[in-house]
Formats: sequence, C-alpha cells, structure tokens
Amino acid sequence: MDRNKSGQSQSTRGPKAKITQQPPDLFIALGAKQSSPRDDPKRSVPLPKSSNSSHLQASSSKVPDKLKREGSSSSLTAVPPSKKMKVALPGSRTNIAGSSSSGMSIERIGVEPWESCKPSLFTNEHLIAAIISILRRDVTSGFKGINKTNAYFHILFMNLLTHAFADVGHWPEVFVKIYVEDAVADRIFIDNPYCKPFVDNIITAFNTKLPPSSLLKSETWNSSSRDTSSPLTITSAEDDSKNEVFMEHKAVVENWNVKVYPRFTQSQENVEKIVLEAIKEQLARRQQPETITKNFVRFLSIACGLVEIRIIAVSRIESWLHNHKLMKPAQELLAYLCYNCSASSQRDLEIIAQLSKLRLKNKPMVNFFNNCLREMVYSFPENLYPLLKYTIYNELSNARNTNNLIVVGALFQVAPEASADAFADICLELLLNKDDYLRSLRALLKEINRVLRHDFNLLNIVHSLLRDRKEFANSVRESEFRERIFLSLADLVCMCMLLCVSPQVRDAFTQNKRDVTVLKAFQKQVSNIQREAVTWLNDSALRVFRPSLNDFHHVLLKVLFLEQAEHYYKIDSWPGENERNLFLRLTSEVPLLQATLLRILLIGASKEHPINPTEAIEISDQLIRRAANLPQDCIAPLVIDNIEIIGIFLNLCSYNYPENITLPAGYVPPSLAISGLYWKVWLVLLILAAHNPMTFGNEVWNKYPTLRMFMEMCITNHFSFPPPTMSSLDEDYQSREQQILALEKQKILEFESHLAAASTKMEITEQSSLLLPQLMELRPEGEARRPPQAVLDQLQHLNNTHRMGHLLCRSRNPDFLLDIMSRQGGTAHMPWLAELVHNSEGALAHLPVQCLCEYLLSTAPTEKLTKHGQLLAHLRTVVNENDPQTACEVLEYLFRRLTSDHGASRTQATKGLNLILAPNEETETNNTNWLTNYISQFPHFTMIKPVLVQFLRQALQIETNPSRVSSYINFLATQDCNDSFTELNELIADLSSVIIERHSVASYVLPGRDNQTLKNLLTVFTTHIQKAREYSEDIYSSLQNYSEYVLVTWSTGEQCHMQTLVIHAAIVLLTYGPLDNFEPFSVLLNLWFPETNEHPRAYTPDTNEGTSYLPDWMKLRMIRSNVPRLVDAAIEKLEPPKLVLFIQSFGIPTNSISKLLNTLDKATLLDPKLVVDSVLDKTYMIQLVEVQNKRGAVGGETFVKAIEMQMPVVQDVDVKVEVETKKVLPNLVKSQKVVPNAEEIIKMLNNIFNPNYGGDKNKDILNLTRISFEQHSIDLIFSFVKNMSVNFLLPVILKYNSISTLFRLLFSPHNFTTEKLTMATNLLNILTDKRNCTYIVLKQFVKQSQNNAKMKQECLDFEESSESSENVAEKLGKMLIEAKSQEEKTGLLVDWLSTIELEIAYCQKQKLQKDLLFSKENLSFRPLLMSLVLQRASWQSLYGIMNYLLKENTSDICPVSALDFLCALTQSPKLWQGRDKAIPKHYHSEDVFEFGKDQAITLVKYILEESKQNSSNWQKKVESRLVLLLKCIKNCASSILEMLLNDSDSDVYARELLLMIYMSLPSSGQHLINAKGNISKQAYSKNCPSSADEISHCLLSALAATPRSKDWPRKSQDLEMCARKLAATHPILVLRQLPMLGGSLKGRAQYDWGVLKNRGHLLLFGQVLGLLELLQPTVFEQSTTLCDILDSYFLLLQYHGHMKELSVLVQRIITFIQNWMTNDIKAASRYLQEHGSVLLDIQMVQPGVRPLLSNVSLPIADQNTPPELLVRTAMSPIMDPLPPHWPQLLSALQTSENLSVLQELDHVTNKKPQLLEIPSQHLYNYINSSSGTVRSLALMLIVRWLKYNPRASSEALPAVLTCLDSKNGDVVASILDKLSDLVSVMQEYGKVILTRVFQLGMESTLNTTSNITKSIDLLNLQSGC
Repeated sequence: MDRNKSGQSQSTRGPKAKITQQPPDLFIALGAKQSSPRDDPKRSVPLPKSSNSSHLQASSSKVPDKLKREGSSSSLTAVPPSKKMKVALPGSRTNIAGSSSSGMSIERIGVEPWESCKPSLFTNEHLIAAIISILRRDVTSGFKGINKTNAYFHILFMNLLTHAFADVGHWPEVFVKIYVEDAVADRIFIDNPYCKPFVDNIITAFNTKLPPSSLLKSETWNSSSRDTSSPLTITSAEDDSKNEVFMEHKAVVENWNVKVYPRFTQSQENVEKIVLEAIKEQLARRQQPETITKNFVRFLSIACGLVEIRIIAVSRIESWLHNHKLMKPAQELLAYLCYNCSASSQRDLEIIAQLSKLRLKNKPMVNFFNNCLREMVYSFPENLYPLLKYTIYNELSNARNTNNLIVVGALFQVAPEASADAFADICLELLLNKDDYLRSLRALLKEINRVLRHDFNLLNIVHSLLRDRKEFANSVRESEFRERIFLSLADLVCMCMLLCVSPQVRDAFTQNKRDVTVLKAFQKQVSNIQREAVTWLNDSALRVFRPSLNDFHHVLLKVLFLEQAEHYYKIDSWPGENERNLFLRLTSEVPLLQATLLRILLIGASKEHPINPTEAIEISDQLIRRAANLPQDCIAPLVIDNIEIIGIFLNLCSYNYPENITLPAGYVPPSLAISGLYWKVWLVLLILAAHNPMTFGNEVWNKYPTLRMFMEMCITNHFSFPPPTMSSLDEDYQSREQQILALEKQKILEFESHLAAASTKMEITEQSSLLLPQLMELRPEGEARRPPQAVLDQLQHLNNTHRMGHLLCRSRNPDFLLDIMSRQGGTAHMPWLAELVHNSEGALAHLPVQCLCEYLLSTAPTEKLTKHGQLLAHLRTVVNENDPQTACEVLEYLFRRLTSDHGASRTQATKGLNLILAPNEETETNNTNWLTNYISQFPHFTMIKPVLVQFLRQALQIETNPSRVSSYINFLATQDCNDSFTELNELIADLSSVIIERHSVASYVLPGRDNQTLKNLLTVFTTHIQKAREYSEDIYSSLQNYSEYVLVTWSTGEQCHMQTLVIHAAIVLLTYGPLDNFEPFSVLLNLWFPETNEHPRAYTPDTNEGTSYLPDWMKLRMIRSNVPRLVDAAIEKLEPPKLVLFIQSFGIPTNSISKLLNTLDKATLLDPKLVVDSVLDKTYMIQLVEVQNKRGAVGGETFVKAIEMQMPVVQDVDVKVEVETKKVLPNLVKSQKVVPNAEEIIKMLNNIFNPNYGGDKNKDILNLTRISFEQHSIDLIFSFVKNMSVNFLLPVILKYNSISTLFRLLFSPHNFTTEKLTMATNLLNILTDKRNCTYIVLKQFVKQSQNNAKMKQECLDFEESSESSENVAEKLGKMLIEAKSQEEKTGLLVDWLSTIELEIAYCQKQKLQKDLLFSKENLSFRPLLMSLVLQRASWQSLYGIMNYLLKENTSDICPVSALDFLCALTQSPKLWQGRDKAIPKHYHSEDVFEFGKDQAITLVKYILEESKQNSSNWQKKVESRLVLLLKCIKNCASSILEMLLNDSDSDVYARELLLMIYMSLPSSGQHLINAKGNISKQAYSKNCPSSADEISHCLLSALAATPRSKDWPRKSQDLEMCARKLAATHPILVLRQLPMLGGSLKGRAQYDWGVLKNRGHLLLFGQVLGLLELLQPTVFEQSTTLCDILDSYFLLLQYHGHMKELSVLVQRIITFIQNWMTNDIKAASRYLQEHGSVLLDIQMVQPGVRPLLSNVSLPIADQNTPPELLVRTAMSPIMDPLPPHWPQLLSALQTSENLSVLQELDHVTNKKPQLLEIPSQHLYNYINSSSGTVRSLALMLIVRWLKYNPRASSEALPAVLTCLDSKNGDVVASILDKLSDLVSVMQEYGKVILTRVFQLGMESTLNTTSNITKSIDLLNLQSGC
C-alpha cells in the first residue's frame, strides 16, 4: 500500500522527477510470471533500441537497472499468467490513460518481455476481445478528439497484437472490423506511424495494390509526402519541425522488421462482407455528398482491391472529384481505382466503362486522370482495349465526353503498338456495322493526330488495320457490306498518309531552307504505308473482300495517290481547299520502295488479281516517273537493286496465247511481246537504271543492248536510230533491221496461222493478220531494234523532264560516258559533250577530261565566260601536275581531234592546244605555237612524243591549212629517228604521200619562207636513203605490206628496195631547187642524178626486169624545174611524140623550152617524117614555136621548116551564097457586104435546076444559100421553086443533100403560109426516101405548122369560153404548168398571160402564181414572168413576195429563183429613180432590205442550197451571190458568221461562204476566224479578192519602197504601226501578202553595210521580221513562202553576220526559228540543215545562235545519212532574263506615282517592249496623274506597248475614254497629243474615240480639229490617200 502511495505521490509531482516510478503491483505481477531466476542467461529480455529522435525511449537507459533491483528483492509466488494479464490490462489501461508519454514507455517495457517470451499469451481470444473492446470503445467514442495522448495507448496494443500474431498465418476477422471502424471514423491508430506493422498486415486482406509514388507525386498532387499504412492521409505537417519528427518515427518503425504478408486468405469472403457492410452503413447514413468524409473516401482507396468496392467507388467518384473538400482524397481514390482495376472480369469491364465516362472539368484534373490511366495500362495491358473501345464509342455517341480524345491520346502515348492494334480492332468492328462509320472514323483519326500533336505512328495503325485476322475475315465474308468495308479501309489508309503531313513537314517543304530530316522521316513513313497497303492488296484483300474489278483497280490507284483528287476529300472535305493541293502533292511525291514496286508487278503477273499486265505496267510507269522527279536532297527516290525486276517487267509485256488452243506437235511458239508495252517497259527500266547506275544500271548496260541504246541517246541527247555512238563503218543498220523485220514477220504469221488453224480456220496473210501490227519478237538480250518515232519522242520528252542524261553522265562507277567516247573514237564529232559540260553542276574534276576538252573547243576563248575560264585553269592544272596519265589523256584527246575530217574541228583542236599548253594568256590561238614552242616544255613530253608523232602523221593526210601542214612537217622532220629505222621508213612514206598525192598543199607549203620546210624534208629524205642503203635487208621485209616498190641499184654497186612513191617524192623535192650551199640537196641530187656516173636503175622485185621510176608526169615536172641536171635527165632519151607533147605544155621555163626545141631539131634531122607525123595541128605548132621564140627560146627552125614543107597549099574558092528574102504579105482589105441581085439569083436557080448544066451545082447551091438570108431573096426563090416543075426539082433534091439548107430557109415556121404548107405536103408525097435531108426538113415544117394551128384554135376556143380576165389568167397559169415540156405552147401562153394579167402576183390565186415564179419545178419561162412582175407589180406586191420568200419554211421554194428575184429587186430601176448616176469614189452600197437576223439566215440558206445544186461550178455561184448577201447582212454579219462557223467542219459550202464573207467584211468575224485553226490555208490560196488586200498591199508596198527622203524614218514608223495593227487583227488576210514580203526583201542583203543601214534596208528587215512575229503561229503553215523570206535573212547574215549591230536582229531570228521548230519540227529542221552553215560561220561573233545550233545536227558533206535522221528536239526559245531589280520596280510601280520608276521602266523597255505586259495594267492608272511629266511618260509607255502588241487595245480603251471624260484639261490635252498614235493602234475602236473627241470639241473650248485631222491622215495611209 505504501508503494502505491509513494508511487502515486511521486507521480503526482510530475515534472519534478526525471524518472517516473512504476506501480509496484505491476512489477510484482511481471516478476511472479517467471519460473526461473530473473538473471537466467537463457531468458531473452528484449531491450528497446536506442534512438535519439524518439521521445518514447528517452529514459530507457535506466529501466533495466531498476527492474533488476526490484526483481531481486521480490519473493512472491507465481500466479497464472493469463489471470495476471487479465487483471493487469484494465489497470494498465487506467494508468496509461492518465499518464504521459514516459508512463507509456514504462507500460510498454513491462508488457514487451511477456509478449516476446510467451506470444501465445496475447493470442488468447479473451485477451484479444479485451483489447479490441478497449480500442473499439475509443474509436466509437471519438477518443482521439478528447485526449490526443491516448494514441500511445493504442500504439502499445497494436504492436502487442502485431508481435503476438507475427507468426500466425490467419488473423482474426475482428482485426479487420476494428480497422474498418477506425478507417471510416476518426482514424485514431491507422494514421499513426507506430501502428504501421499492424495496419500493413490488415490491408493485405483487401488485395489492394499501391500506386507508384511517381503517380502520387505528380504535379496535380498537393498532399505531403508520407509512408504510412493508410494512403495519403490528410494529417500533414504544418511546419518543418513536425516533418522532422515524422521522419524520425518512420525510421524507428522501419527498423522493427515486422513481417507483412496476407493474413486473411481463408476468410476473404468474410472480409469483403465486413467491408461492404461498413461502407453501405456509411453510405446509408451519409446520403448527401456533403456528408461524405475524407476518411471514408480514403478507406475506399485502400479497399479498392475488392471489386465491389471499386464498383461503389467508381459510381460516385465523379461528384467527389468536383467537391472541393473531397478533391484530394478523391484523386487518391481515382489513382487506386485505376491501379487495381483489371479487365479480367465483367465487373471490372463495367468499372472501365464508368471510368471512360468521367467528365472532368479542369485541365490539372484531366492530366492526373490521364496519368492514372497510363498506370492502369502499364499494370494491366489487357485494360487497354476495353478502355479505348469505351472511350471511342463514347466519342462517337451523342453524349460524348470532352476528355475522350485526351484519354485516347494518352493511351497511344503509353502503348503505341498495342493502342494501334486495339484501335484497328475497334475500327474494323465499326466498319462491320450496318451504319457507315467511315466519316466518323476519319474525323476521329484526325482529332487523335491533333491531340498527339502529330506524334502519331500512323504506320502502326495501317499495319494493324490491314493485317490478316481470321475472325474479321470470316465476318467480312458473311457481311453484305463487304465492298463498302473494302473501300473504307482503303480510304482510312489514304487518310493516314495525309495525316503524316504535319505542320513541321509543311514548313520544311515550303521554306527555302528545307529541314531535310523532317522531310526524310515523313517520306519514309508514307512510303512504308504505301508498301503495307500494296502488300495487303496482293496478299489478303482479294481473298477476304472479293472486290470487283473496278473497286480493286480504284483502291490500288487510290493508295498510290494516282486517283483523282476528289476521291481523297469528298467524304468530309478534308483537307481543306486552301491546303488540299499541298497535302496531295506531299503525300504523292514520296520515294518508291522496291517492295512496293515488286508487289505491283506481282499483282499484274498474277492471274487471280483483277489487274492485267498492261495496267500494272502503266501504274508502275506512273509511279516510277513520279518518283524520279523528286529532289535528291531527301531520301533516294528510287533505290532498286533486285535485278529480277527486269525479268518481271519483260514477262508482263510478253504475249500469251489462249490456253485452250493446242499447237501442232513439235512446234515451239516464238517469244513475242506486245509492242506498245515492250517499248514502255524499256523506258521504265531506263529510269531505274539512271537512278541506280552502280547496281541496276551496270547490269543492263552490259546485258541489254536496247536499254543501252536508250541510255546512250539520253547521254548524247541525240534521239534517232541508230544513234551515232552505235554506228560503225562495217555495220549497215538499215539492211540488218530489214532482215530482222522480215524474219520476225514470218514467225508471227506462222504462229498466228497455227492459232487460227486451231480456232477460226481462217487463212492468215499479212493483210488479214491481227497480231502482226501489235506484236514483236521478245529478245531483250538481242540486238537493239529500231524504236518507233513516237517512242523516240517520248524518250526525248522523258530526258528533258527527268534529266536522264544528267544522271547517267554523273555516274563514275560505271563510267558510261567514257565508255561511249572510247567506242566512238576521237575523230568523231561530239557536240553533245560541250552541252553536257556546260550544263554540269559541281566540280569539274568529276567529269572526264575528254568532256572538258570538248567544251573548251566548243566555246570561243574571246568570250569572257566564267565557265570557260574555270575550265581552262583546271585543264592547265591537270596538264602540268604530276599525274602523267591524266595529262596525257587531255593532250591525246586534242591530238586525235587534229585528225578529224572537219576543218572546224581541227581548228578548235589547235586553239585548245594553244590555250592549254601556253604558259600565259595566249592572244592568238589559231597559230601553231603549241607545236613549235610549247610542247617541248610539257613535263611529260617523252611519254607523249610517240603519240604525238602518230597523230601528226595522220593529220598530214587531212589538214588543209598550209601553215599547220608546214609546222607538222617541220616537227616530224626534225625529230630524232635514229632509234628505229622502221619508224623513219613509215614517216617517209607518209611524207611522200603528202608531197605526191596532196600536190596542191605541197606546192603551197614547200616554196615557203626561207625554204625551211623544203630543207627539212630534203634532210630527212637524205637521211632515209642513206639508212635505207645500210638496212637494205630490214627494209625489204617492211616493204612486203606495200604494193608498189622497186629494187634500186646504183653504179657503185649499192642497192636497196624502195617505194616508188618515195622516189617520186624525193625527185619532186629536187624540182623546188636549186638550193645553194645546202648539202642535203646536193647529196640527194647526186644520188639520183649524178653528173659523171650512170643514173640509178630500177628493177621489179619479182622478175628483176628493168623498169623506169620516171613516168611522163615526173619528166614533165623535172622539165619545168630550174635545176639543169633534172631537165637534162628528163629530156634525155625522149621520143619525138613525147617531145612534141611536152613542148605544148604550159609553165615550162625558157631554158627548158630551148632544150626541147634543140632536141626536136636533132630528132627532125634524124627522122623528119616521124616528128612531123606526131604533130596533129601543124598550124598551131608553128605558131607555138614562134611564140616561144619571142619569149627568148632558141631553136626549132628545123622543126618548123619540116612542118611547112609537108603542109598542102590551100586555094581560095569563091562561094556564092543565096539569101532567101521574106515574102511580102498582102494588104488586108475589109470585105464589102454583097447585096444580092435578082438577076444573079435567077441565074443561079436556072443553073441548079438545069439538067444540062455542066458546072459545080454544089458550089452554086452554097453560094445561093449564103446570099439568101434577106426576106426578099427568100420570097424570090420560093416563087421560082413554086413554079418549077416537079420533074426538075426531084432529081436535084435526091442527088444534092446541100439543097436541104436552102429548103430550110424557104420552109421556116416563122414564115408560115398556106402555099408553103401545100407545096411541102405535095413534095412529101412524091419523095419516097425518108432519110433524105430535104424530106426531113419538109416533114418538120409540116408538123410544126399543124401544132401551131391547133394551139391557136384552142386559145380561140378558150377565149370564147372565158367569162373574165381573172379566170383566164388562172387557167393560163395551169396550162403553163401542164405544158411546161412543150416549148411551142409555152411561149404563146406566156405572151397571152402577160397580156391579160397586169399584176400577176397580186390576186386571189397567189398560190398558183407563186408556184409559177418560185416552185422547185424547172420552168423555162420563169425569168420572163419574174421580169414582168418586177416591172409591173406594185411595191406592196413586191414586199409581199419578199416576205413570202423569207419565211421560215422554205422547203417548197426554188433557191435559184428566189435569189434571182432578190438580186433583180435590188437593181430595179424603180428604186434608184432620181439618184445621181455618177457613183462617188467612196460610195457604200445601201441596205434597201434591212433584213433581220432570221431573214438574213434564210438568205444564207438559199445560197448554200443553190451551191449544193450546182456541184460543178458552185464556188463561182457562191461568189456571184456574195454581192447580194453583203448588201443585206451588215447589221447581223457576226451572227451569220457564227452560224456558218458551227457548220463549217462538216459542210464545205458553209466553210466557203464563211471565208468569202470574212474576206469581204473582216471586222465582222475576226475573233471567230482567228480561233478557227484550219481556215488560214484556204484564205491564203483563195483567188477571190478581199477588202483587206488593198490595204495590206498598199501598206506593205509603201513600207518596202524605202525612198531616199529625210522624213522616211518617221513615215516608215507610221506605216509599220498600221501594218502591225493589221497583222495582229487579221493575220489570215495579211498572210496573202506573204509572197510580196518575200519579194520585197530580195536583192537587199548584198548591199554594202553603209548602204544597207543608211538607206533603210536594214530597218525594213527588222520591220518585216516584226510582222512575221505577229503572224505566228499561222505563218508557219506557209512553209514554202516562209523559207523564201528566210532566205533573204540568211543571206543578210552571210554577208553581214559579223557586224555586232545585228545581234538584236539575230536573236529575234533565232527565237522565231525556235518557235517554228516548236510548231513544225520537220520543216524547220530541214531548212536549218540546208542553211545552218551560215549560223555556224557566225557563231563566234553572234553567240546567240548557239542554242539553235546545239539543237540541230548539220549534215556532213560525205555523210549518206538521210535528212530525217538529223532532226533534233524542238527546243523552246529561252526567255530573256528579267532585270535584277525587276521585282522592286514592279512593287514600286504599284505603290505610288514615282517618276524615277517610270524613267527606269522607260530605259529598261526601250529595246524590250515585251516587258511592259505586266506594268501596263498599272500604267493605265498613271495617265490620270496630276503630274504632266508622269502622265506623258506613262502615255508614251502605253503607246510603246500597244505598238508592240496591238491586240491589247481592248485593255487600253476604258482608260483612254476615262481620260477624255476627265474634268482636268491637262489630262485631256495629253490624250489629244497622242491621239493619232492611239487611234492607229486601236483602229477597231477608232470610231468610238474620234466620236468622243469630236463631241469634246463641240462641247468645250478645246480645239480638236488638228488632232482629228492628224489621226484621219494616219489612217488614210492604209488606203494610199
């Protein structure tokens, strides 16, 4: 009791005692527990660990001593432990409840030894119930809020339980209950760090996974860092000191090492039930969201391991997240939910669905939610698919969540590949739906890409979409929307490619400095997507979707971006219109992968796929061409290294015959290819070879000749077959090609015959063959075939667009260029090399030196070209550097050019050698300093010398320049040839060939300055002969290769074999002597012509027969020399005939003539007859000898006398010549008309009918007939015949048929009488011969008389029966129509009708009468009736007839009659009564009809119908009707022309009438006719006149006059202005004067330059060329006349092309010819081939001709190639470069009125008015300027522009009229000053402008008379006024 008291007393003092004394009963109870002594070493007493930071162990160092002391003094007996603990716990709890922390430590120290020694004591259920009841009472009573110090009490019990149950696997469920109760309440012990071991073991019951600290420490998380059992408690440290204490407690707990593992595995259902009950109870009590506590939310977080808890939490978490009080624990709950949710059960799928529907409002919360989802996917990858699916479905629903896309983007960032796969599954599932979700999926893809900021691996999406899925394939096969799904997938693939275009890609593409890395990544991604798509189409698309042919073809084109643009954006109009083109361009212009190309080819080769080989080749061609055009700075566009592609391509173009056809046994069908595909395949392979030269190109270069030919064409830019690089001398490509074609044709016909025999049984011939024009033999490795011209044109276009030649030339491994050059040889002309070097980009060292040399030779050194200077410096460096091989290559190439057949090529080589070898700048490059001075200084001269000698020897046989030949000979002759006699012998042979065979060159070279060349030759020939005699045996063997050689023997006994040519050359060299004091000459002369010894003799080497080495021509050459010894040797032993022949030769010196004459005298003395007989013309010979004697020759007297003695004497003979004189013509006298006399007539009649008359009765009958045309003579003869007896008449009638003519006069129907009828009837009764002529005449007379009588009687009867004149007229009309074929009746009826009917067309019976006039029946009396109508009818009647004729339906009207009536109506005298008969000069016909449009069209239809009826001369008929038409259509001419224009293509009559109207009224249809392309040739050759002919002829004639007057330059400018306006407005009509233009230029080009320039001829050339430029392109259709005009220009260039002043004109000519080539390549090229030499000659002075020369190959003189092979590509003219400041000038022109800008513009456009096209729109605003200077300058520039381009007048009209209406008088005055110029270039608006000016003069005070007068005078120039 005392202890208790003392203990109590000590405890009441509290703070005064450092160490608190423990209650004595506690110590007793604990001491009595032990059954062994306290100091037993086996008893383990757990001591608390020391810690400086824990206040619970502050006095722990003194506790053991105290305990030991108390224990040792105790002697109490043992008490049962359980009872003692039951008793002790309530007391301890009472004591601790009122004690401080030190008391807590004492209690803990007292309890812990028991717990350590006997843990089973604390596992007693009664003890556990007691502890739990104590804890539950405090929890439920809120003890924590009353006394916070009691937390240590809970710590003690919690740790006792923890240590007691440390090794127990299954804990009581009551622990969970107490935990749950504390967790949902005030968390008394849960949040305490010292309770962590107990809590950690408890929460294992929930299976809750703790989220990583990185998630809970994110930027959206604001709670303090903790590590307790309960997650993220709210109790956070308020200052740093509390944080430090918290960390100390944490360190203490960590050192306890308590085991934590699941303790409730066997009671999991009960645990879940406990938790659910607690949560449901809390939710039932706290139904309002405001009543939910944070602790409750935290407990839900730690219990999220239970699925039911997750379901409860996810249903309410959205409201808690938006509650500011619960936001932080709700975030914790969200993290736990996501981290513990797995899609392994249906309940978790519901949780994921709920999570996907969360609507979060602020961005931090959304970011935290995304982080949670990331962790959920990281932890459970199976969550990805349902989460993505629910999110996407929500996004596509009507109640979409705004955070959906952010969630989707976060998922794609977490697991890109898995997300792509899941997304693809979702897309496919949606596509299988009945509804079309394509539009929604496109929008979804686009939004996901936006959210991810284009960091979206779209390749994974495409790969997942297109990969093979069995389930999906089965679903698709059963789906009725199979085709839609197929097309939708293709669209999504294209959408993915378009989405690859990010803003970075767009910026990199559009900016000047491209970000290549971005573009490379983009192109790689799009190319791979295309590969995936094509692989899908090849592998599985056909099997799964079974698409139609059109759908498959469409999808293939679409994924390759070869389809129309609308297919890519028509679904949702994305991309937008502004960026649509850019997107499509970027996605289409990507590299083509080899795998993609292979798949396309395999699709085409497959029989299963609906793409045939033709389509596959076409698609491949488009893709390859597109990829080949891509820039090279990104990914290589075409990387192909699989050579098998060649075989696949060739198999695609092969022809396969139908499988059901059986060919004969043993027959092997030929390998055939479809021609069009075959050539297209080669072009495609050419592109691949150009882009892959090292692999692909090298293979095809060596293996496929056809492709090699194409590659060479591209390299040389020469597109004709065979190319010059492939042709050789021994190969005839033409004949070989014909042979190949014949064999190929035979094989194809045989093959087709077998096919036909197995199918149609049809006989196959060359005409009936279907395969022959379509197939060709497939031999890709065979000889190159001739491509069609269309293929060559495609190849040329391909080379221009894709730079094939540039790519092939750039390759150095293999080096295609050097291979071509080495095969072509150095002497060949290769101008393409110069073009190649000129266009090369990069360092010069990358090209072969041969190319560089060619460029150097093709450019003029005088031109200060940057490229030329760089090249020359580079070549000099190469030649002088240490590398001998490259240096020798340069010189060897130039040496080879010295042997070229072209003189220009040799000259260029000489210049090139001078430039390269010269140590400094060489001013004169045409000399031979390179050989005489520079070559010896070449560092590697010893190596190049043998090569140089060989080329110089070859050059001697070709060179024509004497100075070069001389230098070559001097160099060769002075070289040391002692090393090899063989080389010397070959050199002498070449020199001898030059001396003998090239006599003209040698004769110019040898007698040169100081005879240096001759001396060198004599020296080398002397050395050769000396060595030849020494090496006689060696030379014999070397001469076996020559045909002509002899054995020469000297008198000394020496001998050697020599060529006859060498001997002749040595003697010819001697003929150029004598050379004094030159030993080699004397030595050589003594060798061949010794003075004392015998001359050398020559023998044939085979027979040893003697022969002469001095032929007659050599002897003559020796006679002509000045060396006496040679003359004597030549004359010696000459026979008389040769002497006579030589003496008649010219050029023989006088001394030699004297020797010849003396020799002839001697020969005459010996044999005079032989000498005289040798003279053919003795007279001439005598005169010749006299002439020679007068020259100083001596001798010949004996020869002449011998000739005179044998000449016969000729006597003079008188010859009488008779000259026949012309006969005098008789005078012609006009015959007098003989008046017949009655007596003569009677006399003739008596003679005719007298049977005894002996004269010529026929003659009398004819004379009588000739004088019997008068009526009285006829009456006299009839009276005589009437009274004549029949006996006298009948014999004459029967015998003389000529009497019938006389009877025809007597019995004419016009002279009808009864007597004549009676007599004729009697004679007919007597005459029996009906074939008698007189019988026939009488018979016709009787018949006509009877008809006339009958008709007269009918008319009389008709008149009697008629009641009125109207009925008479009607009946007469009917009778006329019925009797139209009876001419006899018709005339009489017409006369009666005209008598009765005064106004035929104006009666009630108009139909009948109009039929008489205008029906389509052919009535011969119609003109008479028509004239009667015009004369008698009233104006009202005529107007009615005209309206009748011009009605709409004219099918029943005769067009001829209608036109005749209208023509006659316009010329009716009634219309022109009272008018002046004298027609004025400028009279214009009046339109009296004033037809409307419909009436005029009817008139045109009449004319066309009439022309169709007259097929023979319809053109003249149309021309005759043109006058009427022009009078009537002035108001509607344009409409008529438009109608005719529409019919002109099919109706030749309409086209002819259209042309005639236009030529007569040019202003009516200029815009229509100019647009008609095929009418210019007809107008050019049309013979009918045009209204513009007079004006154009007048203008051009005046322009070509060029009179010598001072004002001609000004007047010629006015004439040129009018002519240009006419040419621009009516080019077709001006073309008719083209021959006159050509004629006006003839004969002017030959004038001297001064005359040509000063007298206006040169100005005329420029003016005519300007007119030709305006007539383009119509003028090119008249190639013949155009060539005639261009002849004058080329003649001008030939005479004056060297003048610099012609440079502008030359450039215009070149541009004009280039335009001609663009329109008509054949005609232009043919003309250039004929006249291109002129341009070649002036290219040095006029460099502007080079672009044209580089495009045209000029023919070679000895070349047999047809002209067609020389045609090159039509190169468009190169536009003149704009001035460098042109953009600034234009921008300044748009901003303000700047005078300096206008002045600069005036300066720039002075010679280039074409530049005013763009500024002209701004200049129109300047003419209203208030500044007079600006206004005047702007007007001047406008006039200049309109003069250059008169077609722009319509643009200037509004500005001019605005200025005329201006209220500023200065502006109006400025326009008036330029009025004449403006009116002349705006003539079509001249009437409007002049009318406005006239009104201005009438309404204002301005005097406009002079301006109007000047303008009209300028216009009158056109008419010659």
